[in-house]
Amino acid sequence: MTEPQLAVYHAQVRWSDADLMGHVNHARYLTFFEDARMELLARSPHGLGDSVRGHEGGGYIAARVAVDYVAPVEFRPGLTLRVRTGVAKIGTSSWTLAGEMDDDGTVVARCEVVMVAYSYEQGRPRPLDDDERAYWETYEAQ
Repeated sequence: MTEPQLAVYHAQVRWSDADLMGHVNHARYLTFFEDARMELLARSPHGLGDSVRGHEGGGYIAARVAVDYVAPVEFRPGLTLRVRTGVAKIGTSSWTLAGEMDDDGTVVARCEVVMVAYSYEQGRPRPLDDDERAYWETYEAQ
């Protein structure tokens, strides 16, 4: 059995991401998790283009997003947060991504997203193709 991969994304924090207290705004955490997810989806067999155009193979939609805020992040120049993403579960037409964000090794947030393979042509979920399933399985924790 091979170890699952974790996709790693480095989110550059900007001055405008902080609130009046100097903490990174909670809504930005969602954006950083989304950016990490979009990079992972872009490398998937159907890529992002299918989601945008509704190509015959179909795309993906997020059906559920949940974030646990573990610790505040104080803005500092050059701050980069690391987002690691893996797959917690794979179903027939959906899979669950589990992400964790850290600031220099300290976990600051966790995110769970249920993704659904979707046929825009038919307007409903579709089963994952074999190549899609194989791609997501490389990121799945056993």
